[in-house]
Amino acid sequence: MQKKEPPRVAVRLTGSEKKKIATAAAKCGLTVIEYMRQRALGYEPKAVQPDAYFVLCEKLDRLTEPPFSEAINDAAIKLIS
Repeated sequence: MQKKEPPRVAVRLTGSEKKKIATAAAKCGLTVIEYMRQRALGYEPKAVQPDAYFVLCEKLDRLTEPPFSEAINDAAIKLIS
């Protein structure tokens, strides 16, 4: 018994439309096909934060831990005094 392939939908796009969709899909961490499928089904995929964002958040978190927090608080007090 032969496996039945799912139906296909062909879409014609201009070069700029294809590029725009590919860019939006990449920002969401999705393939172009998955991005278009979600959009066609009424979903609005959200952009995924780059790894650099999480690295920055971790570094900021470390600044609030001792011994850095005391030095930062002292510097902040000096700035506003």
